[in-house]
Amino acid sequence: MNLIEPHRFTPFEAGRTTLVTLPGVPRKTHVDVLRISEGLVLAHSHFSPSIRHDDDIRRPEEQLILAFNLSGRMLLVDPRGAAHEITGGQGWIIRSGGKRLQRIVEKGEGCSNLVIALALSRLAPALGALLDFALPGSACFRRLRLPVPGKTTLATLLDTRTDPAAMMRKEGQCLALLGHALEELADHPDRSETAGGTELLVDRMTAFLSERLAETITMAEIEREAGLSHVTLNQIFRAATGMTVFERLRALRLEAAERLIRQTDRSFTKIAGDCGFSDASHLSNAFRKRYGATARDWRRGAYRNP
Repeated sequence: MNLIEPHRFTPFEAGRTTLVTLPGVPRKTHVDVLRISEGLVLAHSHFSPSIRHDDDIRRPEEQLILAFNLSGRMLLVDPRGAAHEITGGQGWIIRSGGKRLQRIVEKGEGCSNLVIALALSRLAPALGALLDFALPGSACFRRLRLPVPGKTTLATLLDTRTDPAAMMRKEGQCLALLGHALEELADHPDRSETAGGTELLVDRMTAFLSERLAETITMAEIEREAGLSHVTLNQIFRAATGMTVFERLRALRLEAAERLIRQTDRSFTKIAGDCGFSDASHLSNAFRKRYGATARDWRRGAYRNP
């Protein structure tokens, strides 16, 4: 996995632009970067749908990031394993704190984003205090109600003009967008979403699996339901639960079987069918491995659930 540090590709001089590409990656994957002023950078990223992109990103500790999704979908996974889906024309404000973030763009989807990076030292003390309250610590994410800039704003931000008047205008536009984001933090300081994306996804997929315990379910069906590849989904599940998706499904089946064995007098054959096991023998073997006792002894109360 590549480690990409965007600040190393940023021009040093205001008004300078650069086109960033990666070796071995299609040319349709690139980032247009413009240094607007000493502490303010504008970037327009393009990720080709022809390959899967999976990289680690690390920005300076002092940077505050405002990102707008223009098309496609991207996952950013923070150091705790929480995944944040950047999609659907959303705006996000991100304080990475110098930590590595994993960036994933699935093959066949692609993605394009507008990113504004501001040095925190440029913020007034009162705004810095607001940020510490609304996005405390490091690797903090917050989805905004703030919509993607309109076509006119995007067109003027992304034009090729770098004369002094144009640079002043672009700086004003970027600061206005950052101002709107900080206003939203001030008005809604309790809407932190540092881990919400992963929790919601894992909860939703766990509910989906729980409804299908008795059925034969394929990874392709799970991928369609989640809208993610099995690789990404397993990464998220491992970070959140310590298990892959199918390991979680197996655990859910055993937990359901244990409840039925303990609380009902149904036959083991019926319980096996209700919980997705091929037969009573399959259930018995899996049950013994998990609980250290046979299902029959468990029902008799010789053992307690650990």
